[in-house]
Amino acid sequence: MAKFNKKTKQKIIDAYLNDTGRNAFVPEEFVTWLADKPNHIAYKAFHGQDEHLLWQAKLQLARQFVSGLRIVVKERIVPSEVQNIEVVETPVDRSVEYPAMISRTSTRRKGGGYDFFDPDSKHDHEELRKQAGIALAAWLNRFRGCAEHINLDLTPVEELVHALRDDKPIAAE
Repeated sequence: MAKFNKKTKQKIIDAYLNDTGRNAFVPEEFVTWLADKPNHIAYKAFHGQDEHLLWQAKLQLARQFVSGLRIVVKERIVPSEVQNIEVVETPVDRSVEYPAMISRTSTRRKGGGYDFFDPDSKHDHEELRKQAGIALAAWLNRFRGCAEHINLDLTPVEELVHALRDDKPIAAE
């Protein structure tokens, strides 16, 4: 193997690391990296001297080649900016809380997504009430038994469900 001083070896290894984007020396990759660089100063040390040199011997040469060298990784710090976040409250006549965003039931099957809730929108209020009625009906279906077990009358809750979902009364036949 050609004799390289420590400084030259360091430059060769730094070039390998920069070209490959790695932050660690991998002997197998180093030998492969050199294979297609016949004009590189280290090419002959690994590929040019003996065409019959076994792969394992080449790897051992690569390990010996870096023995005693330091691998220096330079970290590039990208300055960042602080973004101001401003909370804007939507004026409401009375003290009522609404969710910031709602997922419309009509668009869920198509992938849906979330929309900002507009407290002044009749359509948004209808959607929210519908979802409230569905959630309350689910609660009623799940916990009806334990409530009736202690003799609670759930008629007012059922009426709330119908009112929230805007159920139409069933016509008598």
